[in-house]
Amino acid sequence: MKQWTGLGAGALSAFLLGSTALHADVTAEEVWQGMAGYYADLGQSVTAGSKGMDGDTLVVTDAVFATQTPEGSFSATVAEIRLKELGDGRVEVTMSDDIPVALLTRPETGETVDMGMKITQSGLSMIVSGSAGDTTYDFTAPEMAIIVDGMKVDGAEVPLTLNATLTGNSGSYRMVSDAGRAITSDMKADKVDFKIAATDPEGTGNFSASGSLAGLSGTSSASLPEGIDMGDMNAALQAGLSIDGTFGYTGGGYVMDFKDGEETVSAQSTGGGGSLHFKMSKDGLSYGGEGRDAKVSMQMSAFPLPIDFSMVQSAFNLTLPVSKGEAAQPFGLLVKLVDLEVSDGLWSMFDPTSQLPRDPATLILDVKGAAKMLVNIFDPKEAETVAATPPGEVQSLDIGELKVSAVGAELTGNGAMTFDNSMGRPMPIGAVDLQLIGGNGLIDKLGAMGFVPEDQAMGAKMMMGLFAVPTGEDTLTSKIEFKEGGSIFANGQQIQ
Repeated sequence: MKQWTGLGAGALSAFLLGSTALHADVTAEEVWQGMAGYYADLGQSVTAGSKGMDGDTLVVTDAVFATQTPEGSFSATVAEIRLKELGDGRVEVTMSDDIPVALLTRPETGETVDMGMKITQSGLSMIVSGSAGDTTYDFTAPEMAIIVDGMKVDGAEVPLTLNATLTGNSGSYRMVSDAGRAITSDMKADKVDFKIAATDPEGTGNFSASGSLAGLSGTSSASLPEGIDMGDMNAALQAGLSIDGTFGYTGGGYVMDFKDGEETVSAQSTGGGGSLHFKMSKDGLSYGGEGRDAKVSMQMSAFPLPIDFSMVQSAFNLTLPVSKGEAAQPFGLLVKLVDLEVSDGLWSMFDPTSQLPRDPATLILDVKGAAKMLVNIFDPKEAETVAATPPGEVQSLDIGELKVSAVGAELTGNGAMTFDNSMGRPMPIGAVDLQLIGGNGLIDKLGAMGFVPEDQAMGAKMMMGLFAVPTGEDTLTSKIEFKEGGSIFANGQQIQ
C-alpha cells in the first residue's frame, strides 16, 4: 500500500542512504528541498514546525512526512534535522535519534490495523554532495533499528513487540532530477538481529521468535517520471515507473516457540547465504529468492518424534506480465528444492525396515513462455474481471527442466509448445519428452510394504506401458505430441 511505500522507500532510504561524491556544490537549502521534493513525488505531504539558518547550519524542527489515503495513513515525525554546510560544497546531515512512525490501514473489507513504530539510529554520519539536480549521500551508522511499540486491531490492543536492529551499516544513495527522478542505492550491514513476541488477546496462545542474518548487502534503482501519482499504480507504470532491487546475506538462523494450551511447537534453523530480488515496470513483474545449506529442527507436542530436515539449495522465481498489449509478453516460473534430506527417525516411522532408498530428494521445475495480456493487472477495475475471464492468452510454453527425484526413482522432462487460441480455449501444438528411471522398482517396493494394493500396482504398470516404451533397465521414455486439431500422440500412437 501507499503508506508502506512511504515507509520502505522513504523513511529508511532517503533519511539514511546516498552515493559517490560529485565535484560540485550543494547548499543546505538545496538538500532540504531535494528531500522534501522526493517525498512529494511519492505522494506525501511534508511540513515543518520551523526552518531557519543557525550560522552555517539549516535547522528544521518537527518535520512531518505523511500520506493520507482512503485505505489508511502513514506519518513519520523527525523532531530535528540539522543540515550543516561544511564549506567545501558538501553538507553534513544529522537528525534526531528517534523517529516516531504511525501507520493505519483501513481496508474496505477486513480488519483495521493501527500500529505505532519507531525508527532509531545512533552515530549516524551522512555527507551530502553534488548539485541540486544530482545529489548524493554517503552514510555510515553503527546501529539502526525499527521497533514496533504498539498495535490495535479493530480498536483492541494486541500484545505485540518487534525489534529489528542493524549494526555496522554503510551505504550510498544518489538522486538525479531531470524531468523526474532517477535513484540508485547500495547498502551493507554486518548483521541484523530481530526479536518478535505476540500473545493472542482472546486466548492462551503466545508466540516468540528471534534470529539474525549476517553479511547483508543490497542494491536498488528506481525511475520516477515527473508528475506520476503513486496512488494509481497502473498509470504510474505506464508512464515509466520502474523499480529494481536485490538483497543478499551470507548466513543466519532463528529460533521459534509457539504455545496454545497443551499444544506446543518449537523450531530452530540455520542456513548459509541467500538472496532476494524484485523488479517491476510496465514490462512485467519479477520476484524471487534463493537459499543455501538450510537445516531445520522442529518439535511438536502432537508428533512423537523431532522433525529434522536439511536442503542444499532452494530457489523460487516468478515472472509475470502486467500490461495489456497486442504483443506476447514473457512469463516464467522456477521452483527448485535440491537434495532434501529428512532424519532417519522420521523415515523409520514409515519404513522401519529400510525398504526404500533414503537418497536426498530433488524437485526442479523451470518453465517459461509468452502470453498476450487482455487486462492491466494493476488497474483495479480491469483486475476485477479476472475472476470471470482469464487475464490473458498463452501463446507459447517451454519446459526448460522438469526433475523429480526421490526414493530411488527419477522423472525428468523437457518440451516446447505453442498455443492456438482461435477455438475459444488454448490448443497446444508441440511435444514433451519424458524419462522415468526406477519407476517399476518403486511400485514393487511400495506394494511389498503394503502402501499400494497389488491390483493398483498392476494397473499403474499397465498405464505406464501405454504411454511409455522401455529403453533400458527399469527405464521408460515417452514422447507426448500435441498436434493441430487437438489430437495427442504418445510415442507415435494416437491416444486422443
